[in-house]
Amino acid sequence: MPPRAPKHLPLLGVSNDTAVYLLYNGILKDKSVKGGNVLTYEVLAGLPEHAGPKIIYGNGSRISAARLRELGIIFKQIPYEIREM
Repeated sequence: MPPRAPKHLPLLGVSNDTAVYLLYNGILKDKSVKGGNVLTYEVLAGLPEHAGPKIIYGNGSRISAARLRELGIIFKQIPYEIREM
């Protein structure tokens, strides 16, 4: 029997060398920073790796805008910044 793929992956896909992630764990139940919806360094370290630019959707970010730019990350707050790329 082949191994089962994880049920929930934060990496939605890669388009034009940009990876798109959605932080959603606990979005209906746990809205705390530790709930998985907020971008922290701990959450960032647990995301599937991608060498190119990243767009990350989540409830909030605890990483400064300057540091996100240095890391090649565009953070978009949900639901307010969901739109076509």
